[in-house]
Amino acid sequence: MFLRMVSMGVQAKDSDIFAKAYDENIISVLRRQPGCSFASLLQNIHDSKDCISVTIWESKEATIEYEQSGVFKALVESLRAFYEESNEFELKLTDDLSIEYTPVQNDPTLKQFDDTDTEKEYIQKFQITPYAAKIITLTVLPDTIQEFQEIFAEKVISKFQEQKGFIHIILLRKNNEFNIISFWDETIDLGNDTGSQSLTALTRNIFTLLPSSVQWQVSHKASRSSYVTTEEMKASVYRCLTGEWFSK
Repeated sequence: MFLRMVSMGVQAKDSDIFAKAYDENIISVLRRQPGCSFASLLQNIHDSKDCISVTIWESKEATIEYEQSGVFKALVESLRAFYEESNEFELKLTDDLSIEYTPVQNDPTLKQFDDTDTEKEYIQKFQITPYAAKIITLTVLPDTIQEFQEIFAEKVISKFQEQKGFIHIILLRKNNEFNIISFWDETIDLGNDTGSQSLTALTRNIFTLLPSSVQWQVSHKASRSSYVTTEEMKASVYRCLTGEWFSK
């Protein structure tokens, strides 16, 4: 399986309108796209401008065809009206030697992952469309990667499985950067302090299970010095605005 995450900075418009546009412009096309199994639009609960389109594919080859066909580029452009305007300008010298200021477009950024990097099948088809997703991003030292993956498989997954509302968890890897994506059902009430706090408490609990190289960065963030190579850990919770599994 193969997973793609397209991050978008969007304008502070009505979420329902953006979700409807995603349904009409993206899901309606991906439903017929060979090899696409799932599409979902996520919105950060603390920053409504931060949105991610998550798609799951049967193979890397299917995503290459998708890119080369021009469909992906067309879908990116179909949501252009919703993207946040850039504060950056490009200076250009015109033919009459006057200076022209051209706004720089804020284009979505793409990350893609497959299961070969983790050597386990974490990207799987689960039966429920998620209500929420929690994304934890971290970087570990190269010589602790195997230790981290073993701890994840032996201890971290079970911690998530114990939680009410848990659906599925995916571990994604690019070099020594990891993304942990957990999906949750509607029993997690993100509008309720108890619901969001339980996910935060879970993240803190996970910190204690991680390799010491990662824990160091979390505990001593303020005293980071040049020789420390671990990066800080980032955890965000997203509400699923819309999503669908496609039966092939």
